[in-house]
Amino acid sequence: MMNHTYKTFFEGDAPKPAGISLGYPVPGPQSASADQIANAAFFASACDWNTVLTETFDFIVVGTGPTGVAFIEESFRLNPKARILVLDRGGFWLPVHYQMLATSFQATGGSPPTTYPWTRTTQMVTTGEKFFQAGYMPIVGGRSSYWSAWCPMPNPDQMRDWPDEVIAVTQQPGFWERAKKFLHVTSMDQIQDGVYGNLQTQLDSNIQQNFRRLVPTAQHAYAAPIAVDIPEWKSVKFFKYSTVGTLFDLYEAQKALAAAGKGTALTMADHCVVDRMIHDGQGSVIALETSRGPLPVGNAKVILSMGAIPPATLLMNSFGDRLPNAGQRYTGHFMSHVTARVRRSAFKDLSSLEIAALYLDGKAANGLQYHVQTSAFSATDPVADAGTIAREAPDAAAVATPAQLGESVEYVVFVCATLGEVSEKNPDNWLRRNGGGDPTTNISLQLTLNSDDYDLWEVLDAATYQNIEAMTAPAGAAAPVVEYWVEQPDGTGKWETTKPPREQIRLNIIVHEASPLWMGTDARTSVVGLDYRPHGVANVYVTGASLFPTCGSWNPTLTMCGLAQDLASRLA
Repeated sequence: MMNHTYKTFFEGDAPKPAGISLGYPVPGPQSASADQIANAAFFASACDWNTVLTETFDFIVVGTGPTGVAFIEESFRLNPKARILVLDRGGFWLPVHYQMLATSFQATGGSPPTTYPWTRTTQMVTTGEKFFQAGYMPIVGGRSSYWSAWCPMPNPDQMRDWPDEVIAVTQQPGFWERAKKFLHVTSMDQIQDGVYGNLQTQLDSNIQQNFRRLVPTAQHAYAAPIAVDIPEWKSVKFFKYSTVGTLFDLYEAQKALAAAGKGTALTMADHCVVDRMIHDGQGSVIALETSRGPLPVGNAKVILSMGAIPPATLLMNSFGDRLPNAGQRYTGHFMSHVTARVRRSAFKDLSSLEIAALYLDGKAANGLQYHVQTSAFSATDPVADAGTIAREAPDAAAVATPAQLGESVEYVVFVCATLGEVSEKNPDNWLRRNGGGDPTTNISLQLTLNSDDYDLWEVLDAATYQNIEAMTAPAGAAAPVVEYWVEQPDGTGKWETTKPPREQIRLNIIVHEASPLWMGTDARTSVVGLDYRPHGVANVYVTGASLFPTCGSWNPTLTMCGLAQDLASRLA
């Protein structure tokens, strides 16, 4: 007799069409997509949606990225009987971060699944740096399945021009610890998995002794904090975090609590695009227009957790002139990228493969901030170790190429991505409705740099090279000879002792977009209040970097999730 475990594994617990069971009396369906499999396990079917329309909820969460899942997890921690409906525009794609899968999944990071739900202005496209805005990923988990996962913790001095009340929230006991626990943030000097080891230790020591002397604009330097730790897996120390597993675990946990009468099941609907919020003219949302049809809101609170630009798009289309400041501020990070190498002999006792990651931040004289995130690689057999390098690279968007590693078996290769903040004091940077027919994409973006931004870019470029010297110079000794990867006219690259030209290292991308719905106490000078509600709106709450009055230079996700957890605790 087949026991229950095997019976469940082979048959599955999902309901089957009438008359079809294990190939009798007919063969049954002969296809199964990822969406079908995930829908059967986790998401509301068309029939379930009809039930959803009649149910009452405490919260309707739009989006399954880090802030949405952080809000959901904290809400259930505080009240397992909270009634939560989750809406996501995407379908199921990856169960974990793509770095944890076969190396071939690197090919899936382009477009699709990346989308660009906006139109850049002609000025943004044709003048200055000709920037493009990094896109979005409309899949369950959003960009958390592809993100680089750096999670530094800003101090109050780095939260320039933020409301004192919000800064005070971040200084409450447990605020950062709770957010770090949610994201599984680990300092790379704690990994010690045979790949992170001696190189990490020596670079940490060098930069601590040198950075204040060699990088005069720097303020802090330390081993990189990255969302990689999975404490439940005792044999795995490097596992890049994605919200998908957390969300599905919450679904299963709440289903079990509901069965025991100790909680409420989590309801989730995928492939559900929220086009507009219908309000009563007084600021209370009464229904959501979705791709599945209108959804009554009832007494629920609507939580927007869709990134930075989509919530602004939704609010601007839904409330129009009631939120006159929405979109009038648009910031983010611009970037330089430098790849360098020094001989392995500058370090002691390196194994055949070592990786390290460090973080340094600083400030220009004009008060704008930058940070350098460094990934270091030493591989004596980069072909054999290609899979491990791809899996454990701190930043999959900033990793040494096979050509660079192949020519550097006797070297340590440093890949430095240096990010600087775009000043919020630029009236030429904004989001505006453009009259397009699709309310999810009828937004125009414009971002250019002003003189303060360009001054900062000069400082951060200098700091990048100084940072390399600080990492590679042992205490009391001169730095070893540094070679740089310089692109050649024929499209190839070459190692040279001369630094690459500025146009090669400066990228034309804006990342970590922020600020279109910035927080403040006064409706005349901000968009969202200190309670996370847009001014004059009764039952909608905003999460994410759109709230940031200034974006600083620090990677935003840890702060975003901490504030989402604070919102959950207030509403609980």
